Amino acid sequence: MAASEPRILLFPVDNTDYSQKAFEWMLKHFYKPNDEIHLLYVISRVQYAAILGVPAVDYTPQINRDMYEAVVKEAEAFIVKRFLTHLSPEVTSTPVVHIVKSEVDASSVGHVVCFKAEELKATCVLMSNHNKGPLKEFFLGSVSQYVTHHCKVPVVIVKGI
Repeated sequence: MAASEPRILLFPVDNTDYSQKAFEWMLKHFYKPNDEIHLLYVISRVQYAAILGVPAVDYTPQINRDMYEAVVKEAEAFIVKRFLTHLSPEVTSTPVVHIVKSEVDASSVGHVVCFKAEELKATCVLMSNHNKGPLKEFFLGSVSQYVTHHCKVPVVIVKGI
């Protein structure tokens, strides 16, 4: 990579303190001027189904456009509140925000992260770890674990913040 080329940093976000603190860590310890930050939020099928009040099945007969737009607006609001308002003066450009609706099961969030990293030709993926504990992680899965094992670009997991 030439010195003038910006690094492309993909940062998957969610509406948690873990994610916000990891973002702040990235800005303080990892970000360099001219880096291009991409924030990625994945609306999982389970989350979307819960808002619609329907089971998380492969086929939802009616998509309520207003409810879907409400989910997107909620995501936009927390991204602004938790991430965009915490940008330091060293950040030279506004991060690119990607909001993606996942069409498959809940574990697909990690798949979407890996796909987006490849699509953007990301230099690396930086993300938080939620410290669920081994039992919850076994039953619920771990997006960071999936990304660590399947992503084709380097992955930095920010833990213990």
